[in-house]
Formats: sequence, structure tokens, C-alpha cells
Amino acid sequence: MSFEMTDAERDFLVELLDARHTSMLHELHHTDTYEYKAMLQGKLELLERLKQKLDQASLADNQVAIS
Repeated sequence: MSFEMTDAERDFLVELLDARHTSMLHELHHTDTYEYKAMLQGKLELLERLKQKLDQASLADNQVAIS
């Protein structure tokens, strides 16, 4: 599946991902539960992969490919 987005849409999505990333790092720092930390680390890795895809897509004329 693929879809197109404008530069403004992409920038806003990156802004949202950055805000959530910061929030999750803060949450990770303050938790003591191993299972919860592991879950947060997995989500952080997923979030970082999404940001990488957005960065790569911006180089390819704003087309985001989802497979």
C-alpha cells in the first residue's frame, strides 16, 4: 500500500512522533517494571523505524510506501 502526503502533513506527523518519542523516553526513565520497560523499548524502536521511513519517503517525492 502506498499513499501520498504533503510536506505540511509529513512535517506535522514528524512533530507528533517527536513529541511522543520524548514522552515515551520520560516514561521509560521513570518506570521500575521490567515488562513495562521492555514494552516501551519495543514501541520506541517502532516509532524510530516509522520516522526513518518518513525521512526516506521525503527524499522520494513525498510518497510513503507501507508494506
